[in-house]
Amino acid sequence: MHTTPRAALALAIAIAIAVLGAAPLAAQNGAEAAYTRVARAWSGTRTLEATFQQTIINPLLGRSVTSRGVFLQERPGKVAITFTQPAGDRIVGDGTSLWVYLPSSTPGQVLKLPADADGAVVADLLGQLLETPRQAFTISGGEMQPVDGRPTRRVQLVPKSPGAVPFQRAVLWIDEQEPRPMRVQVIDGQGVDRTISLTTWTPGATLPKDAFAFTVPKGVKVSTTLPGR
Repeated sequence: MHTTPRAALALAIAIAIAVLGAAPLAAQNGAEAAYTRVARAWSGTRTLEATFQQTIINPLLGRSVTSRGVFLQERPGKVAITFTQPAGDRIVGDGTSLWVYLPSSTPGQVLKLPADADGAVVADLLGQLLETPRQAFTISGGEMQPVDGRPTRRVQLVPKSPGAVPFQRAVLWIDEQEPRPMRVQVIDGQGVDRTISLTTWTPGATLPKDAFAFTVPKGVKVSTTLPGR
């Protein structure tokens, strides 16, 4: 069958449109599949040990702060963040209270807050992202992006109900080879950007018996009120 130049051009355009239309759909399906896979793995994880690097960019103050440390979790309700940079800072949720001890910025004071305080939500960021029903988010993205040399899918989560979770938008870079996030970014209502790179990830880790115990250092004052309140 003879094809005229005009017909050939029309066919090429039709194929291009079909391919371009299929690419976003494939990425979207990839985003939802990747999120479902990592959330399912998280639901079966009781304990976790991970190391991290965190960068917080505050546009209101024009300041950027980078920290590093070790993150421990025992579900439900227990978390411990021990910073190696700045050394000595620690945040512990023991299931009853949230202890926030940051001598690098507020020496001589430790905050003792309820387990469901706003700070506990930040400490249990993975729980907020992976335990919240997926129907609560508009899921998009799905394009492939390497992180530390590993193939990941970039998955964006936007809450359908503002205020339901403590962020306006979150992005997960989900490993294609393992059901785990490689990087997490959240933007809160003030525009503060918190990006966490999870440099190691050990689900099912055996944790120390005192991992979620906090002892108030000698001479340190205990406060039950957030600064400015």
